[in-house]
Amino acid sequence: MARLEWSELPSDVRTRVEQSAGSTVEEARTQHGGFSAGLASRVFFADGQRCFVKAVHASSSGTFDLYRREADILRMIPRDLPAAHLIDAFDDDHWAVLTIEDVDGRHPRKDSPLDTALVLDAIAALAAAEPPASLPRLADELAEDAGSWERLARADLLGTTTPWCIENVALLQEHAGRVGSAVAGERLVHGDLRADNILIDGAGCARLLDWPWAARGAGWEDALLYLLDLRVEDPAADVESLRSHPVFDGSAAADHIPLLAAIGGGWFEKCRWPAPPGMDALRDFQRREALAAVDWIAQITATAGD
Repeated sequence: MARLEWSELPSDVRTRVEQSAGSTVEEARTQHGGFSAGLASRVFFADGQRCFVKAVHASSSGTFDLYRREADILRMIPRDLPAAHLIDAFDDDHWAVLTIEDVDGRHPRKDSPLDTALVLDAIAALAAAEPPASLPRLADELAEDAGSWERLARADLLGTTTPWCIENVALLQEHAGRVGSAVAGERLVHGDLRADNILIDGAGCARLLDWPWAARGAGWEDALLYLLDLRVEDPAADVESLRSHPVFDGSAAADHIPLLAAIGGGWFEKCRWPAPPGMDALRDFQRREALAAVDWIAQITATAGD
């Protein structure tokens, strides 16, 4: 689905953005990608300022709520984190709008060890920060996914997964059921890190974008999910050696497998449902992530058994 263009925003919404910047907009460049059809534009102002503007209409109810949640989170997180920080945000009954720092950078290359190191270093810095106490616990956010394999088995839906899952459903149920204790902690977790939610800036710093799923957890979860994203791109990617990065200190495979099992089962459940309005690519993404998650579990457990 095509993204909303800056010119398609109501004039009062565009005026509010210009008033916040104290300058008029000269150019807006739509940024494609992602799952929603809302506005995502790099905006250039007459006085030389630039920012990134996200906006969505309330008719896209799920995305509308996510934008409001992201604005609340960006108001709370420390300004020294490697993120793109909030400049302004407003919402009413019709529109949710965020004006965010524009990062002049590129997405990390998934085949670049240097870029991966930069990302893991940024996640380590994130995990070292004290999270706002009002953020939800990641364990609570994953509570539904913890029962995913049991529900799939009970509903006779394991045939929608893989033969390995069918043969190892008891193992998957056991690990997914332990995800709450595996991710327990009081560190800041982004909660949705993939290459398309990260930019490497001109100084060689990985900046983390799109924050609606931030939570409190053990601190290594973002790194594991980023490595999973590398495996989605390349199933043969050597990510095992990267689990020795300091961001994983204090955790082990016995912690990592429960997270992979819970989210893998949760994604297998969700990818069977109709896509939310305006998010047509979401279900295909979830299935690819689910397949990569269980494939990684199979690899880890096979290696442990050797």
